[in-house]
Amino acid sequence: MERFIQHDALYIRHFTTTEWPFPVHNHNHFELAFIHSGNGFHYLNEIPQWYQGPCLFLLSPEDYHIFEIQNRTEFSILKFTNIYLDGPFADQGLQEWSKLMEQLLAMSSTLQSCLVNSAEELFKIEQLIHLIIREWETSQNSGNETIFYLIRAVFSLIKKTAVKELSPKISSQENTVISIVNHIHKHIRNPRSLQLRELAEVFNFSPNYLTGLFKKQMGVPIKTYIDNYKLKLIENRLKYTEHPLKEISIEFGFNDLSHFNKFFKKNYGINPKEAR
Repeated sequence: MERFIQHDALYIRHFTTTEWPFPVHNHNHFELAFIHSGNGFHYLNEIPQWYQGPCLFLLSPEDYHIFEIQNRTEFSILKFTNIYLDGPFADQGLQEWSKLMEQLLAMSSTLQSCLVNSAEELFKIEQLIHLIIREWETSQNSGNETIFYLIRAVFSLIKKTAVKELSPKISSQENTVISIVNHIHKHIRNPRSLQLRELAEVFNFSPNYLTGLFKKQMGVPIKTYIDNYKLKLIENRLKYTEHPLKEISIEFGFNDLSHFNKFFKKNYGINPKEAR
């Protein structure tokens, strides 16, 4: 399997083809693949997913994929790194965007098809994608402020629609667990908010009931899920940013660098500096 390395903070492709031109690969960047028309299969981490345009997929850096096209397909591929998510216009409000990305990736992992199924919302997203493509073809500039805000608008629509479409498909108990999972993702940088007693109070359950419900629906204890999710985010920071280890440890609520190193080494067998 190949790994595609992108040095630019943002790169955009728009093309129509009857044969996917790339081998199975993963990346050092995020990808949003919008399919305007056509159909076939998208193999994401070896799992086949039928696609029928219009449709979209969101991929994390570690996802590997390939398209098997059955009918001529028009693609728009937006490829962007953590550097792009953190700037160049990242004031205090826009720093929340990377957290939004993490929530969307968590939601996309629970779906077996395209992230958005509403025809109306896909139409809105497609119009924004067309504007992004036109602006990119004019400037070819990852620092283009207009493109930045258009992409952010796309993800805001995806978030709103994905949550709305996912909820009716799950039972009441599953819906509760999804709410717990989203709460964990939102507060992953605040360990106090994720203590069992705090979670039980937020969702109005006893601690024992909450742990049993979560384990039944998710297949893992809630503490294991929290630790694993935190580890994935930390690993992403180590691999795809140059943030100092101390800054990363503070971001995820560790009291000091020593506790951060012990937490990481306990799970991965090496310390964060070696992993980087």
